[in-house]
Amino acid sequence: AKSALLVITGASRGLGRSIATAFHRHYAAAAAAAAAASTADGNTRVQRIRTVLLARSMEGLQETKRLIEKQQQELNSRNTQSVVSLHSIDLSDLSNLEKNLDEILNGLTDEEEEDASNSNKFDQMILINSAGSLGKIGPCWNLRSLSEMQQVMDFNITSSLWVSIRFLRFAMQQQQTQAQTTLVNISSLIAVQAFPSMGLYSAGKAARDMFHACMSQELGGEGTGGNHHSDNNNIKILNYAPGPLETDMVEQIRSAPQLDPTLKPHYQKKLVDPDDSAQVLVSLLLPTTYDKKNQFASGSHVDYYDLI
Repeated sequence: AKSALLVITGASRGLGRSIATAFHRHYAAAAAAAAAASTADGNTRVQRIRTVLLARSMEGLQETKRLIEKQQQELNSRNTQSVVSLHSIDLSDLSNLEKNLDEILNGLTDEEEEDASNSNKFDQMILINSAGSLGKIGPCWNLRSLSEMQQVMDFNITSSLWVSIRFLRFAMQQQQTQAQTTLVNISSLIAVQAFPSMGLYSAGKAARDMFHACMSQELGGEGTGGNHHSDNNNIKILNYAPGPLETDMVEQIRSAPQLDPTLKPHYQKKLVDPDDSAQVLVSLLLPTTYDKKNQFASGSHVDYYDLI
């Protein structure tokens, strides 16, 4: 893509941070290849990457941006114009979520309108909807606080779904550019398989998967039996299960006193490096060569282990 928009929630640590750096690594390599081609044909090709990182922790976001910039220097990506904006936003704060997201996305629209040359039009738009929380671990019947349960579900379901809805609406407003748009919901094996003592987290992931599958069918996704909105067939939706990751969240699971005994051996072993899973995702979304492994049906649930 000559001009790409990348929006990532939960970008201050863990998988979100790994995905941010993996995308920029890919774009730098693509720019280097384009530079070599431009030397041959005399045309200079410059990629423009607009990255929007969202999370609660500004300190964590700043570290993610530092890693992106360090990587760009190391890769000497002179043919990439990169703008990274950081937004410290509490996605669990539903009372301000709509306003906060509108400000961020409307800001991107304003940037486009200010550029009379239309060079700010995006050829590619990607949302990585990664933010989420674990919630209480233990038997479902042992949940004691309705307000705590609602808070977790509001964050993992209501907030997450609204992020996808708002991004999709933004993408559809940009359709005159025919931008290739991909919306990725970060899912989990737990969305399709019951894990005892992790009912809240499982329910949230399952709800997100089904909502995004429905959204894909409404857009005329593959295997729908009909194309409800054929104008939007350049929009694809993916539920990506990144594998069991070695992150802060896993440390919470390991130390949870009420974790079901049948799950303990699973979490004691060495798990997947977030950088590896992020690279697999980027290779799926932006393949450099055609491979059946790089194809996915819009609305489908794809697991890390399906791709390695």
